[in-house]
Amino acid sequence: MVGRRAMAVVAGAMLLGGCATTGMRPAHGSDDPFKPVNRKIFVFNQRLDRVLLKPTAQAYVGLTPLPLRRGVSDFFSNLDDIKVIVNESLQGRVRPALFETARFVVNSTLGLLGLIDVATPMGLRGRSAGFGETLGVWGVRSGPYIVLPLFGPSDVRDAIGLGIDSFANPPTYLSDPSAMWGTFAGQLVDTRSHYLHQGLLMRLASGGHEYSFVRDAFWQKRRALMKARRSGQ
Repeated sequence: MVGRRAMAVVAGAMLLGGCATTGMRPAHGSDDPFKPVNRKIFVFNQRLDRVLLKPTAQAYVGLTPLPLRRGVSDFFSNLDDIKVIVNESLQGRVRPALFETARFVVNSTLGLLGLIDVATPMGLRGRSAGFGETLGVWGVRSGPYIVLPLFGPSDVRDAIGLGIDSFANPPTYLSDPSAMWGTFAGQLVDTRSHYLHQGLLMRLASGGHEYSFVRDAFWQKRRALMKARRSGQ
């Protein structure tokens, strides 16, 4: 756990150093000064997905009954609600934070530690919030576009937020490294299993320009999300 925290601190320091040299410019058009490196990481991520992540997710879907997969997804979603509660609170969004807390309590008790999502049918729908968004609400600019190994498209602000969010992820505090990394791997496979057809759809939509398509889609999504956050939605 200490080692993971140290890695997060070092990574954050490196990214903050990058912020200082780039001026943390906001996203306008294709703000992509690190394009040569980003492209290489993008290709690496695609190959990693093709060779390891996608086949593993396909095997998981093929071998695991749907009710069990749904339970696994609900369990990880329930853990993610802790991060959402923290960030909604930090953004000053009291009502959404209270609703998310109620959702977490209901699913953790009536839903058997989150294995069954009983909160959504009760009207307590899950939301998404991360520390990158919190920094945006606080007025921190996005910085340039970067592609992270394994995690994919991001910007400097979101990359920093990703490291901070790890402290709100319960598996981070597991004392057994095998259990911790096994849980992280389970989260990754579960997430990838929901997007097995993503690669084909992206190729069809991008017209052969996958890198720029993913980058522009990322900026569009982030701008829309930050606009919604600032308007209090």
